[in-house]
Amino acid sequence: MTESEVRKYVHKLRRFYTDVLIYGVVNLGLILIWAISGAGYFWPIWVIIGWGIGLGVHAFSLGLIPQMNAMIPFMTAEWEDQEVRRLMEAGHTENGKEEKKAGPKTEMKIGVPSAPKKVIRKKAPPKKPAPPKKG
Repeated sequence: MTESEVRKYVHKLRRFYTDVLIYGVVNLGLILIWAISGAGYFWPIWVIIGWGIGLGVHAFSLGLIPQMNAMIPFMTAEWEDQEVRRLMEAGHTENGKEEKKAGPKTEMKIGVPSAPKKVIRKKAPPKKPAPPKKG
């Protein structure tokens, strides 16, 4: 990474950490308001969950949750590059249709970062005639 890219990343990190601090302060304030007003139904949970999901997505986009890449590989830049290479090798055009190529038919599974696999169709064995009924 160049120095300017690193500076941009650090700036995004600083903004994220500021957001986390604000999240904590605001939610503590909401919990205090809830407790002072009678501590009935715990309504601050909706703000905590909603805002927390947003912070989680932001943390993931900054690479602060790297374990998630194993579970959600399509969220990474590396997956994007692999998918482009795979589709280019398979002969896909801009409109998503496969170009005609000589050779065996291949089955494309969009979203799976692997090479196309040959489609093997097995024919069903011929049916045996039923034995004649006695009667």
